[in-house]
Amino acid sequence: MAQGEATVVGEGEVLDVLGRSWGWVFAFGIATLVAGILVVSHPRDTIYFLAIVLGIWLFISGLFRMVAAIADKRDTAGVRWLLALLGLVSIILGVFFFHRTDQSVTTVVFLIGLFWVVAGVLEFAHAAGDPDVPARGYRMVMGLLALAAGILTLVWPHVTLSVLGVIMGIWLIIYSLLMIGLSFQLRRLKSAR
Repeated sequence: MAQGEATVVGEGEVLDVLGRSWGWVFAFGIATLVAGILVVSHPRDTIYFLAIVLGIWLFISGLFRMVAAIADKRDTAGVRWLLALLGLVSIILGVFFFHRTDQSVTTVVFLIGLFWVVAGVLEFAHAAGDPDVPARGYRMVMGLLALAAGILTLVWPHVTLSVLGVIMGIWLIIYSLLMIGLSFQLRRLKSAR
C-alpha cells in the first residue's frame, strides 16, 4: 500500500477487533469487580437501586416510543399505533416500578436469574461447541457459574434480598476474576501469533 493511502476498515472488522481485544476484556473485568464489591457491601440497596433504574429506563423509553410513534410519518398507521401502545405499556410499567418497589424488586430478581441462565447456557455452548475459541476452559467455567447462579436465583426467589444481593455480588466478583484471567489468556494468545 502506498504511503498516505487510507485504509478502509469495515464496521464489522472494527467490532471484531474490539471484541477480541484483551484490553477491553480486562477493563470489563475490573468494572465487574468494582460492581461486585459494591453489591456485596450494600446488597439490599443494590437490588432496590436496580429496580428504580429499570423503572426510570422503562418510563423514559416509553416516552421516546410515544414521540417516535407520533413523529415518524414513514411507517404505516398500524406500526405507529403498535409503537404508541408499546410506549404506553412501558410508561405504565415504569410508574409501577416507582410505586410498587417491593413487587418490582421481585421482578428484577427474576429477570437477573433468567438472564444468568440464558447467558450461562450461551457462554458454555459457545465454548463447548467451538474447540478453537480462545481461553475455552475459562469461558466454560464462566458459563457454568452463570447458569448455577441463575438457577439458584430462580429456584429460591423468596430468599431475603440481602442474601440475593450478596449472591449476586459474589457472582460478579468471581466472574470478574475469570474475565481478568481471560484477558491475560487473550493477551498471551495475541502475542504468540
